[in-house]
Amino acid sequence: MRGHNLRKILGNEYIFSIVTKFISLAIGILHSVLVARYLGAELKGVNAYIASVVGVGSIIITFGMHQAYPYLRKEYGKDTIYEDYVGMIEFLYIVLLSFAGFLAFCLPLSIETKAIVILTPLYGYNRISGYVVLVESPNRYNKWETILTVFSLVYIIVLWFATSHNMFWAISILAILEIGRAIIYTISLKVKPYISKKQLPIFKELLKYGFFPMVALLMTTLNYKIDTLMLKNSQNITNAMVGVYSVGITLSDKIALIPDTLKGVIVSKLSKGEGADEVAKVSRLCFLCSLCICIGTIIFGKPFIDILYGKEYAEAYTIIVITAAGAVAIGYFKLIAQYNIVNKKQFLNVIMLSIAVIIDIVLNYAFIPIWGINGAAIATCIGNIVCGIVFVIWFCRKNNMKLTQMICIQKTDVQMIKRALNLKHKRKRL
Repeated sequence: MRGHNLRKILGNEYIFSIVTKFISLAIGILHSVLVARYLGAELKGVNAYIASVVGVGSIIITFGMHQAYPYLRKEYGKDTIYEDYVGMIEFLYIVLLSFAGFLAFCLPLSIETKAIVILTPLYGYNRISGYVVLVESPNRYNKWETILTVFSLVYIIVLWFATSHNMFWAISILAILEIGRAIIYTISLKVKPYISKKQLPIFKELLKYGFFPMVALLMTTLNYKIDTLMLKNSQNITNAMVGVYSVGITLSDKIALIPDTLKGVIVSKLSKGEGADEVAKVSRLCFLCSLCICIGTIIFGKPFIDILYGKEYAEAYTIIVITAAGAVAIGYFKLIAQYNIVNKKQFLNVIMLSIAVIIDIVLNYAFIPIWGINGAAIATCIGNIVCGIVFVIWFCRKNNMKLTQMICIQKTDVQMIKRALNLKHKRKRL
């Protein structure tokens, strides 16, 4: 009976996503610790810079095509759109990856630039194919993400014992997980790459739809990555400082773990008919969870960094404390943005994100020369808080909701949690 109850609980897409995300989080933090220790702050900074550039480049190269899928699925139905969409994407990225490989091996580029050229289309393909898997089956997506995270952890353990750190191995750490994702996602999609005339209307629709989602996602990523990019190009900031900063920001981002996890499930739910009430319900639950994680991170963050990462990364704790409030606020954006995308209001994401990104860039320019990596953290925190507030205010006005509906737990939420955990059944047995 207990096994049946457990399967019933994990059958809930929200709960399954959270459980798998916490498993991935534990493994991911261990992976982060090993990478930081293995590479050292200097190479960790280079590693973070390459990842930031590739992250921005992969968004541009996808042109919002992945975010168009939930809308197209909702508009035309899976049977009409799925195979043509997936087959076209796979064919397109085979061409792009081949061209990137040609450029990387034939042009006299630095190893950092070669890595960026090759990894950018690979990240782009995974962004699109993974999104389709997520929309169609959130549980399957989260299961594979957990397995791939374990695989990546095993890889860094092998490197730890078998090699000495250098630039090649630093880049391989970025590549190995993405190669695994590309293989698994392609197998999961069960569609062979192909191109035909009947896909032309889909391609035109993607180009028409994709611009605003691409710009919105670019703004989102810049909101996360612009600080690392600007630090790397600042004269008074070393690669080691960037490495310390990247550890602090990575751990701070975990405060928004729950909304980051559930945004994919929200997309799936919205594309299948749910509305604004679902977004509000998940938002207020996520706010409470993020607040609890934030308090725990601040309390235990310093000894955690000292023990696991070492004194070389001690200043990362200050980054966490500075950015914690912004990490809580950004959770609202993660969820509300999905509502806009599915309902073809992606241009609003662009407008609202632009405000936050402009503030972030201006404050980075002002604060980095004065306070270094702490200045970048302050700019990021303020930008994230502004972003969260703007999205919440817009969503409440659009759907005639009170602010309390986005922040305070409702009685219906408690009842839903009890049903999900099957507490009523357990009480009867007692």
